[in-house]
This record gives sequence, structure tokens and C-alpha cells, in this order.
Amino acid sequence: MKLMPFSFDTTYKDIDSDLYSRVTPKSIANPEILVRNDRLCADLGLDAAKLDADVLAGQNRLEEPIAQAYAGHQYGSFTVLGDGRAIILGEHVHDDNRYDIQLKGSGRTPYSGRGDGNATVSSMLREYLYSYAMQNLHIKTSRSLAVVETDEAVERRRTEPGAILVRVMNSHIRYGTFQYVAGKASDELQRFTDYVIDRHYPQLDETDRTYLEFFDAVIQSSIEMVVDWLRVGFIHGVMNTDNMSVDGETFDYGPCAFMNYYDEEAVFSSIDKHGRYAFGNQRPILRWNLERFAKALQPLCTQSALTYDELENKLGEFEERFDAQYYTMMRKKLGIDSDGSRELVDEFLAWLRRSNADYTNTFLELETPGTFDDSVFATAEFEQLRHKLAAVGLDEELMQEANPRYIPRNYLVEEALDEYLETGNLSKFEELLTVVENPYTSKDMDSQFQQPPPREFDAEYTTYCNT
Repeated sequence: MKLMPFSFDTTYKDIDSDLYSRVTPKSIANPEILVRNDRLCADLGLDAAKLDADVLAGQNRLEEPIAQAYAGHQYGSFTVLGDGRAIILGEHVHDDNRYDIQLKGSGRTPYSGRGDGNATVSSMLREYLYSYAMQNLHIKTSRSLAVVETDEAVERRRTEPGAILVRVMNSHIRYGTFQYVAGKASDELQRFTDYVIDRHYPQLDETDRTYLEFFDAVIQSSIEMVVDWLRVGFIHGVMNTDNMSVDGETFDYGPCAFMNYYDEEAVFSSIDKHGRYAFGNQRPILRWNLERFAKALQPLCTQSALTYDELENKLGEFEERFDAQYYTMMRKKLGIDSDGSRELVDEFLAWLRRSNADYTNTFLELETPGTFDDSVFATAEFEQLRHKLAAVGLDEELMQEANPRYIPRNYLVEEALDEYLETGNLSKFEELLTVVENPYTSKDMDSQFQQPPPREFDAEYTTYCNT
């Protein structure tokens, strides 16, 4: 059997075996690579030429893959679950960095329940595109190595070809992994936490209060992640605790979307009937999720010098820390190079709420007046606000670093996916990849890729988990 071109050293198998199951990917007769991220291959020290379809679909394996067990609060309700349609081929090591190589859509596992373990080609292409865009938007994220189409039909809202996504992350350890360990193997919690600290926060190994500093570091990395979402108008759509990385990596691009017209109540997920994970709720939900994470760490309080009061005190700092990160981000978007002007930022946000203007284009219009022919930018109120901002900000260099020229516009993503399903043509998809490769670089300021959809499109647009 041909060996895989990865350099595997899978340390997760050294922890308690109750936290994972050994699995085998489903057999696929004729896998076909639809798209492969050669830049990521280079980053991982991989020879792209050796990554053929059989390797990427898990047909040729270097070692026995695993599926992870974990738990999670899904829309507020606690559930024990695990990788129902994903497996980790192994941990690839390159330049002293470690990466999970995971297949998504590779068949059933012991955690599949009633699921079939499969994935549709449109949902895997969507995740490839969104993770690629997020990486280039300078947001910490999982990355997609490839999408491989399978020779089977998968039924969701419609029947599509099946596909496997090859996903790369620093690890797939989640808040929900700690919830699982705390509930199912609490005597292993200290050893597991030590493992996670050594893997993700090794600088904490020598501190006096390692576990408290670990919780603090997870809070900080999570705040930075969500503030970055708010910076570009990203709505994750399914912020369950099992989708929250302890390393601050954005992942699981299921019912996600980018906000066009500013609306803190914007929701596109078909599942999120009550707006729990709306754009403006992502901050309070992060706090709620961190509270669940703190509860999962509580058994450490009987196994170490950590006290739960200390965890609660850290949680008590959340609002101030989030505010500091958020207002620093917003000042950069407005080109303000100072620590003041919070009232002006609030005034600007109030205008966004009233105007319902296109979020991405508003900052480009502030930077270069007359860029967009939109009546919302032709009002006296907007002009007065711009003059106020010009007195303290609108620094072009700051703004260009913080404000993308391009985001994956939802309607363009759907057009690209529909084109492939209807014609087998990936040209629109590949064109979108090219656009989001350099989202901060202006190409054509009147580009179709900068145009929001008709407002009625957003009013009806719906995204799905496709599980």
C-alpha cells in the first residue's frame, strides 16, 4: 500500500481511549479531487503531487484514524455526541508545528446516531471557500486542504454528489471536549488539561497558576476570534460549545454567512428560529459558552490549587476585556489612531443601526467618498458623521488594514455552487477564490464582487447545516 505523504505523530491516541474511537473511512471507488489548496500544501511542507484522490479520501492510510468523542450545549441544551461524519487521519508535524488532518463526510462513526456520515459536495465546497476567505481576512481559522467528490448520491434538501473535505486545524479540541471529559472521565481531567496546555499553550507550563492562566488564555483567544468576526460581518450561525475551539480557531462552516446590510439581529440559519446566534448575539453567547467551559474545569478545583472563585473572577473581567478589544478594532476600521473617541464610535454604530447600510461598503465609502452610488451615503447625516470622523480619524493606512474590499457575498456563493451542481463547471467558484485571495487589495472599485444583493434576497436567504 502506498504510504501517505504526511508526517504523522498522533498524540491524541496517548490519552484516555474513552475520548475517541478507532475508525475506518468508508470505501470509495472513484474519488475525484475538485479543488486542492496548494498554498496550504506548501505551508504544511507537503508535496502536492503526492496528494492524490485516494490519499485525500482516506483510502490509503499511514495509521488507523480516530473519531473524537465530545459533548456540547447545542442551542442551549446539553448533549453528548462526537464526530458523526468526521475522522482524524493523524496529526501532521511540520517545523515543530502540529496539525490535525481531518476528513469530513468520510462515513459513519460510533457517534453518528441516525446520521449517514456523508456530506454533500455543495456544503464541502462552501466550507472550503469560507475557510479560505477567513484565512485571507486574517482571522484564525481551520483551513481546507481539498474537496474530493465521491461516487455516491447524498440526499439532503436535494440529491447531490457526495464529497469529503480535508480539514486542517491546530487541533479539534473544543469547549465541548472538556465538557465530555468532566462528565464522563473526570478523573482524567487534570491529565487531559495538561495535554491541551502542552499542545496549545506550552508557554504556561512553567507558571505558578497554570490552570487559571489556561482559562485566561482561552478567554483571550476566544474574544479575539469573535471580535474578528464582528470586524468583517461574519455570522457563525451555530456557536454551540462543541463548535468553540480552545485555541481560538474558527471552524465548522455550516449555516454561516456574511452580513450585508447592518443588522444586529441578522440570522440566516434555518435552525436558529429564535436568533440565539444572531450577529449581535455572538458576544453574549461567547460569554455564556465560557461559563459552560468554566463549569467543565470545576473538577480541577479538587485536584489542584485552582478555586472556582478564581474562574468566576476571570469571567467577571469578560465585559471589560471584550469592550477593550472591540473598540480597538472599531477605531481601526474608522481610521482612529488613539484610545479615545468611544462616543464617536457609538454614534457611528447608532447610524449603522438606523441606516441599515451595507456594512462592508460603508467603510470603503468613508475612506473614499463617491465610491458607491447608494442613496444611504448621499444623506446630510452621513456627510456630517464623516466630517466628525475626519477630524480624529479616517487614517487610510489603518482603514485599509482593517476593512476588506471583498467578502464572500452570499448570493455570489450560491450562484457559484448552483453552477457546479447544474453544469459541473467550477469557473464561478474559482473566480470567487481568486477574489477572496487578496480581500484587502482593491482591484476594481465598481466590481460586481463589492455589490450587495437586493434587500429582498437577504430577507429570504437561508443557510443549512446539511448534516
